[in-house]
Amino acid sequence: MHAPVKRRIVVVDDHPTMREGLRAILQSADDLVVCGEAENGEKALAAVEELKPDLAIVDISLREKLDGLELTRRLRRRWPALPILTFSLHQGEAYCDAALAAGALGYCAKGEPKQVLLKAVHQVLQGKRFISKLARMNSDQS
Repeated sequence: MHAPVKRRIVVVDDHPTMREGLRAILQSADDLVVCGEAENGEKALAAVEELKPDLAIVDISLREKLDGLELTRRLRRRWPALPILTFSLHQGEAYCDAALAAGALGYCAKGEPKQVLLKAVHQVLQGKRFISKLARMNSDQS
């Protein structure tokens, strides 16, 4: 029996603990592997260039040089076929709309359970749009 093909993911988040947690969650799925990580937009562009991942997961609030929206725009221009999932603490229609307008295919709030994150990853990898329930809620409603 063949092992499932592992879809390769680059994780972009400026918090090391968040990247570590994402790696653990993603790699708990038989068909996913984190092939690279980056803490800022410039390193993310280099990682995607070098590693040719199947998906990029991008935090919207990167502190250094490029924010997640600008990074998403640059990734979309350079690699138009690369699916991008925004993964963020920010909630609300405005954030979701901005990420989608920048070129993300999905938006998942960091407050969601890991099953929702994995569903988001799989849907975006299939070319389907995904917006998590918490992502659309205004943060003052949570």
